[in-house]
Amino acid sequence: MKLLMEPKCYTDICLHGKWFHHDHGETSAYMLGSRMIFDLGMMPTTDEELEACLEPIAIRQLFA
Repeated sequence: MKLLMEPKCYTDICLHGKWFHHDHGETSAYMLGSRMIFDLGMMPTTDEELEACLEPIAIRQLFA
């Protein structure tokens, strides 16, 4: 699904038990409950792109 690129639009997503918050129109996301901010390397425009960007980050956090 396409992400709305409007102010105050965001997606919270859980991957591998880790919750992430992404403000639409940004190239970063943070892990909820922490101060960890992650660069996504691109500006996701769909849910699928956002999940693909966060998947390796979530996996790394499992072993951190």
